[in-house]
Amino acid sequence: MSDRKLQDSLGNLEKAMAKLESALQIPRNRELVVEGTIQRFEYVIELMWKTLKRALEFEGVYPKTPRESVKEAFKIGWLDDEDEWLDMLDSRNTTSHNYLDEEFAEDNYDDIVHVGPLLRKTVDFLRARYPQQS
Repeated sequence: MSDRKLQDSLGNLEKAMAKLESALQIPRNRELVVEGTIQRFEYVIELMWKTLKRALEFEGVYPKTPRESVKEAFKIGWLDDEDEWLDMLDSRNTTSHNYLDEEFAEDNYDDIVHVGPLLRKTVDFLRARYPQQS
């Protein structure tokens, strides 16, 4: 695992996180805002587990799945709430299949608002642990 791949992954995660945070600032009075925010959440979760996997591999731990990546990151103290993270992975898997259900989308949006700070904290932790080299 090269540091370059980890840096690229982390850079992509930071961009996706900024887009999600931007989406959360838009009033949610339109269907497209909710759907777009959910889509951005899906990107963040996908990039998050892949970045965690790369970071863990950089440290000599080799998880194979998204759930293993979260569990290993929790085990070594990188993540605070394992259940919350596993719920986010599950949510990411269900949102792509249920986004047309308006009530589900609204509930999911509320969940995204709730976990936004946790996602930001983890992105900031990873960036501090693996600072960009100039």
